Amino acid sequence: MLSREEVEAYCKEYYEPIYKYCMLFLADREDTEDATQETFVAFSQKGHLIDKEHISPWLFRTAHNMVLRQFKKRALKTKRECVFDEALLEASRRFTRFEEAVVSCYAERYVNEVYERLSEREKELFDLFSDNRLKTGDVACFLGIDSHTCSMRKLRLKEKCRDILKEIIFY
Repeated sequence: MLSREEVEAYCKEYYEPIYKYCMLFLADREDTEDATQETFVAFSQKGHLIDKEHISPWLFRTAHNMVLRQFKKRALKTKRECVFDEALLEASRRFTRFEEAVVSCYAERYVNEVYERLSEREKELFDLFSDNRLKTGDVACFLGIDSHTCSMRKLRLKEKCRDILKEIIFY
């Protein structure tokens, strides 16, 4: 865990840029303050999981998620859809690429936490594919299923593992 002093130091360093980023999209002081504060609350809980060189992009990615949450809250309040502008959509694309890179970077470090959250069936499949020695066809024969079904299970397992890792690192 980060010490209180470390969290406060990061807050002093990054609060203003994160606030400005949120204000750029939200254009509302109250919503911007909420999104910025929620970003740093998440950081105080998850910051120890991130290497120092990834803290700045992690904060901006989390701030982006908080902006999206604020848009969702606005839409729920007005009971109508909220239109995202092109700049927000492009930022989402950019941050998604960053998020995937971070997930790949931290996958080995948190493999045990991910493994613990899998069902018994998923753990069995994970174990069969984790050493990269067995081909999909061999695993399918071992499980008594066809290759396509095995490929789809492998794909779903990979996505679930990435989602779990995103949850561990970002939210």
